[in-house]
Amino acid sequence: MKHSIKIVTALTMAAGLGLSSMPAVQAEESAAQPELAARVKNIIEADGLQFKDLNDNGQLDPYEDWRLPAEERADDLLSKMDATQKAAQMVHLTLVSSKESWFTENNVGFALVYEYIFDNAAEAAKRTNEIQELSESSPLGIPIIFSMDTEAGAAFVSDATFLPDEINQGAVNDPELVTKLNTVLKEELMAVGVRMALSPDADLITDPRWGRNQECYSEDSEVVQSLITAAVTGLQGGSELTGESVMATVKHFPGAGAQTDGVDGTPLTIQEDSEELHLAGFKAAIEAGAAAVMPYGYSTVPYLGGDAVENSADQSSAVMTDLLRGELGYTGIIQTDWGLNFTGAANAGADILGGAGVRSTKQLVEEVDEERLTDACRRILIAKFQLGIFENPYVDEDKASEVLGSDEHKAVAKEAASRSFTMLKYENAQALAGQKVVVAGSLAQDIRALNSGWTAKEPIEIQGTTILDAIQEKAGADNVTYIETAADVPADLTGVTALAVVGEKSGTHDPEWGADTLEFPKEQTDLVNALKAAGANVVAVVVMNRAYVMTPVAEAADSVLLVYRPGVTCGAEAVADALYGETSITGKLPFQIPETMEQVLEQREDLPKDIDEPLYEYGFGIDVESFGA
Repeated sequence: MKHSIKIVTALTMAAGLGLSSMPAVQAEESAAQPELAARVKNIIEADGLQFKDLNDNGQLDPYEDWRLPAEERADDLLSKMDATQKAAQMVHLTLVSSKESWFTENNVGFALVYEYIFDNAAEAAKRTNEIQELSESSPLGIPIIFSMDTEAGAAFVSDATFLPDEINQGAVNDPELVTKLNTVLKEELMAVGVRMALSPDADLITDPRWGRNQECYSEDSEVVQSLITAAVTGLQGGSELTGESVMATVKHFPGAGAQTDGVDGTPLTIQEDSEELHLAGFKAAIEAGAAAVMPYGYSTVPYLGGDAVENSADQSSAVMTDLLRGELGYTGIIQTDWGLNFTGAANAGADILGGAGVRSTKQLVEEVDEERLTDACRRILIAKFQLGIFENPYVDEDKASEVLGSDEHKAVAKEAASRSFTMLKYENAQALAGQKVVVAGSLAQDIRALNSGWTAKEPIEIQGTTILDAIQEKAGADNVTYIETAADVPADLTGVTALAVVGEKSGTHDPEWGADTLEFPKEQTDLVNALKAAGANVVAVVVMNRAYVMTPVAEAADSVLLVYRPGVTCGAEAVADALYGETSITGKLPFQIPETMEQVLEQREDLPKDIDEPLYEYGFGIDVESFGA
């Protein structure tokens, strides 16, 4: 089909200018005309419509024609690419620095937003626009996809809405709320140019020792299926990617909860009788249309045999090709975890290579068959066409600050935190309004403990409130006494309510106390006991990333409130609201609570709900309409 081609203009913009300085080209001739934005390449006209001349040849090529199906566009573009260009699309950089040639000459496919000057929303939007401009100037003009670790929201941007972790969402167990939370996440990611979320987690909680239980919904496979479906729906808006989607990356296939002795990165202990339980969440995600699935990059999968015995899941054809693609019929993108053997992963069936660099492309071309490179690259290009970023990869830099951390988004985060709190013990509770209170424990002043460690790193300052600050705001600073250790406890606290904040600091793979124990450290139990001995009415506020042995704290405290990882942005305020009787407490345990470490050692790492006579059973929680009333 011949077209009459007219070059309209070249919207070449200086690096650093915001999108507001670069109006999108609008077509008056057709309502179907999408919004185009170009900083480098020309806009051309054909059939009275406008298109981006991405390869600078002055003609409308099929891959530039937004009227064609994504698959047809991808096939045309692939025909213009050599093996090196295909391999480059599989590269998923970790963006701790930026080199112009990575995007202009090499035209890499993906970049993980990590520490690269993402201090705030406006800066983040500016940086992604600058890099998209570099990618646009590459010979074929293929846009890049930015990704982010999103277990706690768009939390590598300091002024984002830090959401409660999945452990909190499992304690609520409301699919509609999970969809709302992931819609918030989608809107904030898109505002700063990030179109791939490295979440949600479909891992089933089966061993309480594993430090990443905070990233998981539940030890009930039906709950995981329901909530993972809701999360994918919130991020993508449906089973097909569109211009309003963020790609969901469901992890860690085939289920990373069953670590040997609970130690992250050890061989998975999944067996034949537990396989279906661990796969259930991934099957639900695939049914929901998840754009990407991430095999676990740190554990082997012995039960599958073959190369899964010696290689991690994202290096194994038994995991990716035989199980994921073969048995489960998955046709979407396989995104590896962050690893080192990129050619091994590609040959085993991976499409996107987490942690790969520009130098990896040469090795991929030399050691991976081009048919395999073409297969992977085709999936990637189809997704990029579906997302609409070939037409407009840029974002409004001025608007980003309005979207991230908006009042509407904070309200959703606070609702989720409030509804997740779980009361395990409720005795002698007193109304706190108008009373003097004690707040105790170093975690009361630790803002980062309110989320898992998948957030902006120090020295970036994150915006939020500590539990101590929230209680002082509620009670008045003069009515709050802060005590850090048992040695600081006064001799007489008769009639005073003491809020003892205990639990673990923020972490990612490895929990603060290690996988060897779920018992509170002596300084924390000493603090709770000292407060009780002084006559205080003790409320243990437990910041929790996994199921602790609660016995000593439950015996010493009058009330025990689990707040899990409620979110930096609004979590502490939600805790204060609950303790001051302004919101009801209705959360239910997403896992069993063991009575002793012996029970933990006796249970199987790969089976849920198999602790005999736990201290608190799965689903337990005392409903409290108004604390102290």
